[in-house]
Amino acid sequence: MKKLFNSIILIAAVVVTGCTEHKDMEFAPVDNSGYTIIQANLETLLLESDERVWPEDAYIGVYGTEHGDNECYTIKDAGVGLKNATFYGPFVSGAIAAYYPYDPSYIGNAEGMPVVLESEQEYGADAVAQFLAYTPRAYAYMKDNVLDFIYPNGLLHITVETVETLKINEITISSAASRLSGLGILGNDGTLSMTETADSTVVLNCGEGVLSREGDAFADFYIVLVPGQYEDLSISLEIDGEPTFRKSLPPVSVERVNAGDFAITSVSIKAQGGPDSFIDTPVEFE
Repeated sequence: MKKLFNSIILIAAVVVTGCTEHKDMEFAPVDNSGYTIIQANLETLLLESDERVWPEDAYIGVYGTEHGDNECYTIKDAGVGLKNATFYGPFVSGAIAAYYPYDPSYIGNAEGMPVVLESEQEYGADAVAQFLAYTPRAYAYMKDNVLDFIYPNGLLHITVETVETLKINEITISSAASRLSGLGILGNDGTLSMTETADSTVVLNCGEGVLSREGDAFADFYIVLVPGQYEDLSISLEIDGEPTFRKSLPPVSVERVNAGDFAITSVSIKAQGGPDSFIDTPVEFE
C-alpha cells in the first residue's frame, strides 16, 4: 500500500441558532429560529491545491430523516482559511447525513446516499487528480453528534512491465461476479453497495495511447473502483488500437480511501518480449 496524502475528517456538533442567506445562491427565506449550526473541525481537507484549510466556497449538503432535504450549509466568514469553521443552514432533524461539496442537483436521503462511479474513465497520470476526477464528493452519517466524512471509492494502480515499449490505448477491468461501476448506495457503516443496474466493467480510455515505459520507468495507470475483496478480476489491454492482452488476476483487495489516509492498491503485470508474448505471471503487490 502507498499512502500519498491525508483526506477528510470533519467533526460536527449541532445546536440551534440563526444565520443569513447564502451569499452565492438564492434560497427561500427561512425563519431564523429554524436554522442549525454545524461546527466542522478540519484536520486535513483533500483539495486540488496544496491548501489544508476551509476555502471560501465550502458548502455542505445536509439531510435529515425527519426534516431536511439537501439543505445547503454555508461556511461563516470567520472560518475561511482556518481548520476550524462553523457552517449554518436550514433546520434538520432526525438521523442526519451530509456530503461535501454541496450540489443543488444532488438527490439523496439520510438513510442511503447515492454514489455514481463512472464506468468509463479518462487516463490521468497523477493519482490525486485521477481520484478526485471520479470521486467528486465525500459523505458522512452523524453518529454520537459527530460527522466523520469519508470517500466511498478506492483506487487501483496498474503498471505493465514490458521489455519493449508498447502503446496502450485502453485498459479494461472486469468481473464475472462483482459490480464495479455505476450506481451504488453508501450505507451508514461506510459500505458502498452497488445496485442491480450497476456494471461489471470499468474502462480506462488512454486516448491516442500511453507508452508502457520510458527508459527504465513504467507508466502509471489509475482506475477508480468500488472498494472490496475481488476474487475474479481480469484485465484486458488494447495495444495500438487492437485487443491484445487478457489476463486473470489473483484475489485483489481494493481499499476505500479512509479519512486521514489515502491508500491505493498497486498491481504490476509483467510481459516479456513484445506484444505477442504476454506471459501469465503472478501479480505483485507493492
